[in-house]
Amino acid sequence: MSNKKLSAYQVSEMFYNLFFDVGNSIKLNDYLENSFFDISGYIDLNKNEYHILYHVINKYFTPVFDGTYRGLFEKALDDFVHPDDLDIYKSAFDPDKMLERLENAEHKHFLFIQHRFRLQDGTYRYVENALITGEEYGCPKGIVKFYVFDIQNIKSRELGLTADERISLLKGKDELTSLYTEITFYSRSEQFAKENGNVCMISIDIEHFKLFDEWYGKSSGDYLLSKIGSILLKYVHEKKGIAGYFGNDDFALCTIYDKQILSDLLNVIRQAIVDFGFSVGFMPAFGICFLKDAISIRDAFDKASLTADKAKEDLKERIAIYNPEIRKQEEREYEILLDFVKALSNDEITFYLQPQCRLSTGKIVGAEALARWVKKDGSIIPPLTFIPILEKYGFITDLDKHIWESVAAWLRRCLDEHIKVVPISINVSRIDIFTIDIVDHLRKLVEAYEIPPSLLEVEITESAYAETSVSMSEIVSKLREYGFTVLMDDFGSGYSSLNMLSTLDVDVIKLDALFLNMTESADYKKGMHILESIVNMTKTIALPIIIEGVENDKQVNYLEELGCRYVQGFKFYKPMPNEQFKALIQKEDMLDTRGFVCKTNDQFKLREFLDENIYSDAMLNSILGPVAIYTLKDDHVNIVRFNEQFYKTVGDEQFDDRLEDIQKFLPEEDVPVIYRLLHEAMEDRLNGSSGYLHFYKTDGTLTSYSMHFYYLGEQNGADSFYGSADNVTSLIDLQQQMSLIAKYSSSTIVFLKRRKDVWSFEVAVHGLNNITGLSKEQLEKELNDWSFLKRLNSRDEEKLKELLNTHLNKNIGFTYSIKLRNAENKIVHLSMRADPVSDQANNVQFILTYRLVGE
Repeated sequence: MSNKKLSAYQVSEMFYNLFFDVGNSIKLNDYLENSFFDISGYIDLNKNEYHILYHVINKYFTPVFDGTYRGLFEKALDDFVHPDDLDIYKSAFDPDKMLERLENAEHKHFLFIQHRFRLQDGTYRYVENALITGEEYGCPKGIVKFYVFDIQNIKSRELGLTADERISLLKGKDELTSLYTEITFYSRSEQFAKENGNVCMISIDIEHFKLFDEWYGKSSGDYLLSKIGSILLKYVHEKKGIAGYFGNDDFALCTIYDKQILSDLLNVIRQAIVDFGFSVGFMPAFGICFLKDAISIRDAFDKASLTADKAKEDLKERIAIYNPEIRKQEEREYEILLDFVKALSNDEITFYLQPQCRLSTGKIVGAEALARWVKKDGSIIPPLTFIPILEKYGFITDLDKHIWESVAAWLRRCLDEHIKVVPISINVSRIDIFTIDIVDHLRKLVEAYEIPPSLLEVEITESAYAETSVSMSEIVSKLREYGFTVLMDDFGSGYSSLNMLSTLDVDVIKLDALFLNMTESADYKKGMHILESIVNMTKTIALPIIIEGVENDKQVNYLEELGCRYVQGFKFYKPMPNEQFKALIQKEDMLDTRGFVCKTNDQFKLREFLDENIYSDAMLNSILGPVAIYTLKDDHVNIVRFNEQFYKTVGDEQFDDRLEDIQKFLPEEDVPVIYRLLHEAMEDRLNGSSGYLHFYKTDGTLTSYSMHFYYLGEQNGADSFYGSADNVTSLIDLQQQMSLIAKYSSSTIVFLKRRKDVWSFEVAVHGLNNITGLSKEQLEKELNDWSFLKRLNSRDEEKLKELLNTHLNKNIGFTYSIKLRNAENKIVHLSMRADPVSDQANNVQFILTYRLVGE
């Protein structure tokens, strides 16, 4: 047999040629209609319309379901099709040449092409487009049917199929996993559902699998897929069902629903990942949909896939059952998307303007353009109703470009009417930055409407800066170079704002007044300190700041005392229709055309931190976080100074007695680490050093800290260091506990802990609730006060006490079968197993697992 490699295109050519063999009873039209396509629909060239009849949810970057075909074609060339595949796409889909191309195709009225199509996450995927027309395929003149198939798996692997393998493929089996491929899986599942009751469809998803090949290599990825395939084959052989593999990490299972059996299956797959040393970050999740909740087998799998995404959000419970409300919500979202497209063409999408004012005079220095959906009857659809949906499905750029152009046209009209205007700021989202060339688009826009770039200010959210920081510096630089003013919106919303200011040369920052709750509380005082520090720091670098969301006199008075110059909020103006704003700015005394300016403070000096008239202790604590000054001399590490935040973070009752020779309170393996970190900080004075250290508390428990050290110099014969410390104990404990749990497939897992010779139980996974009728908390209480033993017969109680006493202190594991009275007072047989573990951070000495005898 030949070992010559066949490309994905050649495989498809060979496959489709089957339908044109003389005497073949399989009809191409019937095959396409019943195949597992991702998108299907038809094009009406007579009316310049297209209609999408079916599509896979949340996969491709597709437009709405109906519209003009020429518009779809141009949109695809601009946004959907990979730039390198444009010529291929044009050759088949050009509306002026489509019918001619189909008429002259090798197989008349039938054509298929391969190209890359954009997914919703911005990446591209190989697809195959099949086009058919002609009366022999049920298409009136001018009507073209289209079907889109996902061929990425074939394309990426470039399968070299022998004759025997081609026969296997046509029989509906995947070569790698030996599971049914999509078409065969669905047909077999239909038959299975007819013969059995309580049938469900399960989508099995491996979280973060896209990273798997990057971490472990393609061969490991193939091995894992093959291993999961063998697990599913064993399951359907023993439990009944149909298993399928659809490429990537998409597995499907049609079976009879049994909660415990499916939980065991999940644990088997999870254990297979753990046993071969793969990261617990690649854990499986099950999405389940009962067939009674779906209109078809395919629909059940779509709903199960949607539910699997929800299951991945829960670290502990990785099985989720489809909730019809999810589908209803999705249908409502699609309705809004359809209405939005119509609203664009009906001029229902407009913009309101909210003035930005100089605080001292109340005069208008600028305005922010805010999208509004105003229906023909005058009713308004709130932005929170439609903007998150546009962002979710990738259409926010369509809205933004419409608003940008509307603002530019409005400014042009004002200038033509000789109205003195102020700059209008437009919002740019992170999706805009990923999908279009912002600089080029805005440059062409101001040139087309012949308006000065200084009149169109660009607001970019802080999150966009954080997520696209690699190219953002260049984008901001080009925008400012061309004459645009650039604002950083939502400053301080949770990212490394101050650090970004050092790398991004923006003109203005906008800060939300949410810091000013203005109620007498600790949070309010902290908010004030943060705001004060930000305002002072922006003054030192001459960066204007706008406080938005200002709503009352109390906030205004405080901001005046702080020296803030510019505000935006309901206290001054609510967002208003742009024509109302135009009338407002025609009053000469309402405008301040000087723009945003900021007086530069003297050069910022570190010693200003010592001036109590400028910076309060509370303010510095808020800015710096937990910090201390350390000294190193002759391998002795001491803490000589610390702030209140550091004291609270450590939280040890005997803190003051543990400031000298702190290396004594580290685990033995961490002692060289602290010395290494301090010496690295001495070698790199600019960046310092960072790492993790663990400290014993007085009660014997371990706490974990993320440390960062900077070298300050030598003082009194000792080297001094500045060090920050973040307590990450809970995060690391959680990771370690999840790692422990992942090694056991039992439905009940209990940690047996030991602290200062005192034993205690912690229920990690509770599967005894159905047997005992106890909640997790109740079971934990009975274990810890030993009353749980009263549920056993006297012989088992005494024997178990003896085992615990003889084995625990010697750190020896054991297995024992017990008879237990369940919630219905009936005797059940349980197998109990105790495995010794070593987990100092959590004080776990043993892991106890329980399961029903016979499972």
